[in-house]
Amino acid sequence: MKKTLAAVAVLGAFAGSALAADVTLYGRVDLGLQYVHSDKGDTSTDSWSLNSGNATSSRFGIKGSEQISEGLTVGFTLEQGFNADDGAEADSTKAFSRESRLYVATDYGTLHMGRFGALDAATGSLDYTGWLSASGTGYGTNINDHGRVLKTHSRLDNSIAYTSPSFAGVTVAAMASLGQSDYMKDGAPVTVEGDEASSTIDRYYGLGVKGQWGALGAGLVVSQVDVGSKQTPAAEDDAMNVTAGVNYDFGVAKAFLAANYYDQGQVNATTEKSQWGVSASVKAPIGSGTLESAVGYGVQTSEVVATGAETETKILNIGAFYKYPLSKRTYVYVGAGYDQSEEDGKDKVKTTEVISGIAHHF
Repeated sequence: MKKTLAAVAVLGAFAGSALAADVTLYGRVDLGLQYVHSDKGDTSTDSWSLNSGNATSSRFGIKGSEQISEGLTVGFTLEQGFNADDGAEADSTKAFSRESRLYVATDYGTLHMGRFGALDAATGSLDYTGWLSASGTGYGTNINDHGRVLKTHSRLDNSIAYTSPSFAGVTVAAMASLGQSDYMKDGAPVTVEGDEASSTIDRYYGLGVKGQWGALGAGLVVSQVDVGSKQTPAAEDDAMNVTAGVNYDFGVAKAFLAANYYDQGQVNATTEKSQWGVSASVKAPIGSGTLESAVGYGVQTSEVVATGAETETKILNIGAFYKYPLSKRTYVYVGAGYDQSEEDGKDKVKTTEVISGIAHHF
């Protein structure tokens, strides 16, 4: 936390002299209750918890831009996630884990550099897939989470990307990540092996296109991870990910449909995974609030590299989420979902989840 506090203090010291450059402090705080009931075979578990980020991840950030000349603007975004329930950083290995981006915008497009979400991350400033579902990355643990059935990459370090201007409602993007640094996983730091921009470390490449023509929207992202000999030594092939979708605004409701195919992703040191999935969702105004509902289905195939033995897992995810605004910056919410995974037609895991809480934007 000391790294983040020091960074904020330095930026705050210069904020007064940078007002002409349009610098803004912003953030979100979300706290709520979560109930989860899970059944696996003859065993069932129940849990209650006070969680941060059930509806939207708690965060604070600083962003700004300066117009250098007509047709040339330089800007930045620095954003850190935190857990509002205990005050801890979401990722203690980084001062700005959610985004650390510098960009140069011109009439011919925008160049981005730093750490930000992949084109198929369903989150972040350069995302091209989150808008293909009503709820993006979803709520709680896996309510309306299209990531349960559609493969999504995460935020990536050492990244360079280009986004085009809009031509007849269409924009395109290209992105490359030259390799990850250390990061947090399940509350513990992970040390990444390999040298940046070399064949020893995993590197991400992605191309995306999306368009909006009145009520109709559509998008496609194709990405590949070239596996590194040190970071992912057991992988035999590079991982390919393809995501496509459409949405249509009927006025009374907006409908979304997305599909995904992912091939040869590394699960751990011995196992690779392939999957396909589809997600259908709807967003509609109900009363003074908004209701989002979704259903997703996917099939994952895991293969033990050494033996070729395969395991097939079928996933069904159904949920609904409702938020009611108390003001332009604050809303209350409630959501419920059901998730079922079935391995080789015999080992079923059934999970029911309910969340409620309040979120404030500033």
